[in-house]
Amino acid sequence: MAGAAGFYIRLVERMNAYDAQTGLPERGATISYVLMAFSVAFLLVILVFSIRIATKHKVPGGFENAFGTDPIVYPVTFTIIGLFWFVGTVLYYLDLNILWPVPVPDLIFIVLSALSATSIAFFAIEMFQDPNHKSKFALSVVPSIFVCFWLIVIYRKNASNPVLLSYCYQCLAVISSALGFYFTSGFVYNKPAPGKAVFFYSAAAYFCFVTLADDQAISIKFIVIALIAVNIIHSSMLIKNLQWKES
Repeated sequence: MAGAAGFYIRLVERMNAYDAQTGLPERGATISYVLMAFSVAFLLVILVFSIRIATKHKVPGGFENAFGTDPIVYPVTFTIIGLFWFVGTVLYYLDLNILWPVPVPDLIFIVLSALSATSIAFFAIEMFQDPNHKSKFALSVVPSIFVCFWLIVIYRKNASNPVLLSYCYQCLAVISSALGFYFTSGFVYNKPAPGKAVFFYSAAAYFCFVTLADDQAISIKFIVIALIAVNIIHSSMLIKNLQWKES
């Protein structure tokens, strides 16, 4: 609900607080401050919620226990998300409008994105075929590497852009997603941090919703929607399996 509200406010901001010809935002636009205030308020709410989780709750050992992953629903759901993500990657390549050679940053982005889309599907399947297989460790960290590189790509494309407001929410979405994947890997490495994981899952989903209102290629929006699905599903599954700490 917060993500939908953030998306709407950002959409109104893009339509009314940005000059149609120059693309520059109006200085001191009220709607911009409304979105900032709403985002801060949401982060404070989930911070309090996450602190309560960290202090009052615990999770069972092992990824499959902490997330209560269903042997059918979880693999099928993440396979569909992986396919959706992979389609976005293909569209990104087609958006380049060139056959070869692909610029090195874009080539790395495409390869890492494709590997991430594949890894989340295979990771979900692997957890039930053989939870002790060592491939789960590598599969769990690939998406984190991709989103970290994505942040570099965003910086390269906006290094000369003086309007921080035009891409700051996308940066926050990517940073939160990177940390969400990082703390997901923690459950695989027996280093669970449920409070931090829920915070960054929620923050990532929210900022990804806000980012959908930006003027971006449909390929990027496909990947952003996949990230929303990943974070919402992981958050809801983890919260469902929380247990009270012993007194």
